[in-house]
Amino acid sequence: MVKKQGNRPALLSREDENVKTIPWFEFGRQVREFATGLASLGIGTGERIAILSENRPEWLISDLAIQTINAISVPIYATLTPKEIEFIIADSGASAIILSDAHQYKKVASIKGNTPFLRHIIGFDAGEGILSMEKLMAIGREEGDGGLVDAKICGIKGDDIFSIIYTSGTTGRPKGVMISHANLLSNILASLKSIIVRPDDLYLSFLPLSHIFERMVHHLIIHQGASIAYSKGFAYVGADIALFKPTLIVGVPFFFERIRDKIMDNVGNSSYLKRKLFSWAYSAGKRRFAAGEDSFSSRLAHNLVLNRLKNRLNPRLRFFISGGAPLPKDVGEFFWALGIPLLEGYGLTETSPVVAVNSLDTVKLGTVGRPIPGVEVRIAEGGEIQVKGPNVMKGYWNMPEATKEAIKDGWFSTGDIGSVDKDGFLTITDRKKDIIITALGKNVSPQRLEALLRQNRYIKDAVIFGDRRPHLAALIIPEMERLKEYVKEKAIYYKNDAGLIKDRMVYRFYEKIIHETLKELARFEQIRRFALIPELSQDRGELTPTLKVKRRVVEEKYKPIIDSLYELP
Repeated sequence: MVKKQGNRPALLSREDENVKTIPWFEFGRQVREFATGLASLGIGTGERIAILSENRPEWLISDLAIQTINAISVPIYATLTPKEIEFIIADSGASAIILSDAHQYKKVASIKGNTPFLRHIIGFDAGEGILSMEKLMAIGREEGDGGLVDAKICGIKGDDIFSIIYTSGTTGRPKGVMISHANLLSNILASLKSIIVRPDDLYLSFLPLSHIFERMVHHLIIHQGASIAYSKGFAYVGADIALFKPTLIVGVPFFFERIRDKIMDNVGNSSYLKRKLFSWAYSAGKRRFAAGEDSFSSRLAHNLVLNRLKNRLNPRLRFFISGGAPLPKDVGEFFWALGIPLLEGYGLTETSPVVAVNSLDTVKLGTVGRPIPGVEVRIAEGGEIQVKGPNVMKGYWNMPEATKEAIKDGWFSTGDIGSVDKDGFLTITDRKKDIIITALGKNVSPQRLEALLRQNRYIKDAVIFGDRRPHLAALIIPEMERLKEYVKEKAIYYKNDAGLIKDRMVYRFYEKIIHETLKELARFEQIRRFALIPELSQDRGELTPTLKVKRRVVEEKYKPIIDSLYELP
């Protein structure tokens, strides 16, 4: 691929307002040199090397260099605490760690005394106590690999471990998922039968590379000879879309909800005529998508309004892909109506990760699509989704009993509840462990109710409780900026954010929202009591790096408030 692509851009990144480009031939050279440098440290086949960094070109170069010498990469989220990092290093037995900057070095230095087997600390940049990436690459340039790299590559077997990826642990101890080279490659090839990626595509990367979804997409892009542009981070994605003009973007539902909300806010702040024009065009777009209508009015709506909106967002964009959590149906419908395909898929770390995905040709909103070729899905007793195929992990590192429990006769039990319709489309309804069984014996899907609540523009998130309790209760996280606009209109006085969410008029406002949102549901699915709380934070351990709520952490932290919701008024 390196020879074929030559001078074409492989990796792009932002330097101030300029774009730094690494062409394919340079990309390949850096991987080989770094691989040779790592081998010069005595790192051998099967040794574990951790990567602790934000997304940047050096991350991928490091990952490929590790694979080249048939070592095993152990990605670590850059947002993790020293204690969490120590657990992963200790559990994986990593002998080296590659990190990005002084901030990450301080974390590793603070726990190094507890990890005596960690022999090498390698940094993208030079620093005290750090062996620089450039120095190791210089060794590779000066000494040459003497055929080492090619010999190592030829010695890699499909069943060899490609990476040990630690789950984020929303409910308990992180598990090290062993993904083989064959697991990853099978998933790439099968995914490409559902989604077309071309050599002229440019992919914008902003989801953490420590997550299997983003990681697999990277290797898929490289497999196709396409290009990758690195965003500076979630807060800069809008500016980076304008700078790089990518053709492909992968995100989590939260990201697409925010784009939708920003577009609708702009529409709401426009003139009466523009609002009416958008409403007409959007309705025509929905009909065109739902019924395949190609009338004069739908074409006019597309050319006059919807295509202009798309071009304002990014004229080169071919499609979005959403994963990591359920995508609200109305969000998917919004983008398809605008003429921007938004493909929802489903997968897990243990399945390398893709299990199913909608495609440009076959899409059904509210589902995660059909299983990709070679992957089997069945619904077990109790509604649990089970998966079988070449993408299913080798097992959990150092956890043979947990592996036996998860994989039986080749079938991996996902822990997700779902169903398959007559057309073969898979729908995810909840996590098995999250199902609430009330004191009256009623089964409730909290994620379904939470998704309904999040559709309201004044609710950022919701966490529902009620297991073995007489009724449901909820912690509601307001969308603060919109709430402040509302209280300004209503002339409600407040001192600060803490005082705002305790205001009785604000409470009554959210009480009406919750009632209206859930009024069509069964009585046992109604939320009797709730409390408004501040925004959840990844830094405080309440969210995973992919922004999923850590229910156990939230439940423990807010236990007094939750308990008060079940006290007699």
